[in-house]
Amino acid sequence: MPETPVLPPTDVPPPEQLRALDFLLGHTRCVGETPADGSAPTVMHMYGEPTLGGHYLNVDVAWPGTMSGRWIFGWNPLDGLINIYYVADSGTQGTAASAGWQNGELTVTGSYSVVEVGGRRTVRDVFRLVDDGHFTITSFVRSPDDDRWVPLDVYDCRRV
Repeated sequence: MPETPVLPPTDVPPPEQLRALDFLLGHTRCVGETPADGSAPTVMHMYGEPTLGGHYLNVDVAWPGTMSGRWIFGWNPLDGLINIYYVADSGTQGTAASAGWQNGELTVTGSYSVVEVGGRRTVRDVFRLVDDGHFTITSFVRSPDDDRWVPLDVYDCRRV
């Protein structure tokens, strides 16, 4: 089997704007809200690490026994936005963007082809820092009927 070549490092420093995503580095365990029927809440695991010399951030996500995916975050200097690509083993994928932290929230909004529902959806994830190593994610989907944001999930996330 041939060896994987190691690319030489570049002299271009990583974008400072990606430092706003440092809270996603390492292993994080996220627990959803307890369903009304009293069943066990959904658990999501995330693992974030910089890639391509710190110019991008990969965040692997997994819902054990269900599915896994990856967010890829990168800074877009032309638009002044953090661009995000998401792909999952189910076939779901899409792109999103964020203007960065505003009023204590990092809001990511994008359009995804969601295999599980058989169509495209506009989705919003809102990250809020609680303290060091602790944050929440509130996810919404835009209603195709009246354009309102419908809450999907709320996760309480802590670094492991």
